[in-house]
Amino acid sequence: MAEWRGRISQTGMPEAMNLLRSLPLEIDEPPSLARCEVVLDLMRTYRLTAYDAAYLELAQRRGLSLATRDRDLLVAAPTAGVTLFAVAP
Repeated sequence: MAEWRGRISQTGMPEAMNLLRSLPLEIDEPPSLARCEVVLDLMRTYRLTAYDAAYLELAQRRGLSLATRDRDLLVAAPTAGVTLFAVAP
């Protein structure tokens, strides 16, 4: 997405991919019906997309800070009890 939007050049992609590979990423378990209902509630409460509400639910459930530049998530996270990770402009 960053390449499409011109935020990173095609020549900068290998460095970005290496950075991603270096992160200690974890795969979350498949969602339960109850978790899907929580995501739906977050969507309705904060007028978020399903994608954004899923990130917010994950941060809530795991007690994680959320790193985003998305305006709606920046507003919803503190109200939902999720701290924001500082992201440079």
